[in-house]
Amino acid sequence: MRPRMGKTLYRYFLAEIGSAFLAGLGIFVFILFVVRIIDLVDMVFSRGVPAVQVLRLIACIFPSFLEMTLPMAMLLGVVVAFGRMAADGELLALLASGINVFHMLRPVFIFAGLVSIAAFLLAVHARPWGKREVKRSIYEIAKTKATAALRPRYFNNDFDGMVIYIDRIDNDAGLLKGVMLADERDSYRRTTVFAEAGRIVGNEESRTVYLQLHRGTSISFHAGQESYDRTDFRSLEVNLDIDKETSASRRNALEPGEMDWQQLLQARKRKLESGDPAIAETIEFHRKFSVSAASILLAFVGLPLGLRPTRSVRTRSLGVSLAVILVYYVLLTGSITAASKSLLPAGLALWIPNAVMAVAGAWMLYRSAREQLFYPSVFPRAWSILRKSALGGTARGGR
Repeated sequence: MRPRMGKTLYRYFLAEIGSAFLAGLGIFVFILFVVRIIDLVDMVFSRGVPAVQVLRLIACIFPSFLEMTLPMAMLLGVVVAFGRMAADGELLALLASGINVFHMLRPVFIFAGLVSIAAFLLAVHARPWGKREVKRSIYEIAKTKATAALRPRYFNNDFDGMVIYIDRIDNDAGLLKGVMLADERDSYRRTTVFAEAGRIVGNEESRTVYLQLHRGTSISFHAGQESYDRTDFRSLEVNLDIDKETSASRRNALEPGEMDWQQLLQARKRKLESGDPAIAETIEFHRKFSVSAASILLAFVGLPLGLRPTRSVRTRSLGVSLAVILVYYVLLTGSITAASKSLLPAGLALWIPNAVMAVAGAWMLYRSAREQLFYPSVFPRAWSILRKSALGGTARGGR
């Protein structure tokens, strides 16, 4: 009768992988947030953006971070869990009792399958929602920054290429009184505007924030000319380019990454029917599947990597995992670039990183299953004794 893994062993493996997976998920999400934390803190303390809006922006960004970190955490969880069990001799005992590496794959694939489903749901629903909300939040923050940046009797230079002076602010009416604006955003022209009043206005449809001026004069100096142009106006609108993200948020058309599943399929179908290759939509379509499947494939790679016994399990596991993750995401980035430039079909390019991981995992797993790499070479005598005992033979000590 062939040895089998019972429910107790299944639960034990799942618990070991799960605890390491959650720890890895926390580590990787924290690392990604650290990259953004400086900008987020700057929004609150330097630019006067309310903390509530910044927290909302973090919540919107979180699904994208989570989708990226799930495959990373899955790999780290498997490597750490199997590395610890290998270091403690637990895997050696299991292998000697007849439970081979392929038996151990089952709980790994069960856990990785659940993580893969979660990653796919994030890619299909949560990440597009998060990206749409990020665009909306950036627009709201832009309006807040524009209003908060303006102070009376102060030369406000928080706007790129512009300086705004305001004599006083009527907070009740939302009016700016006595406005002077110097605009040098155009290299060929400098414009100075004087207006009796103005207000900050946002356009929800075009996602723009602009300064609406009333009853004033605009004076423009052109490069290379001694004369100037003067224009008297009753109403004038000046776009306030808060930053690059604000200009990106003005686009009304949804990007493929912002579309829900049905919108993406319809947009792709319309372009294909009109003769357009729909490269961006096809990339996003395959990306949802390939990144989700990466959780299973990286776990497949992680199992043989975790089988080697070592004293510093966590340090080695983190180093090995980061190396594999770096290789995977470099391949993914290169594949997306190749597909974007039509160097490779998107349907092929987006699956190249997964194919590489699958081949590497299969080769390493074959080596470990054939006992050519790990345990016999590390503990040859202990391996022989345990194996004979498991098979019912007698193990003799001594040399």
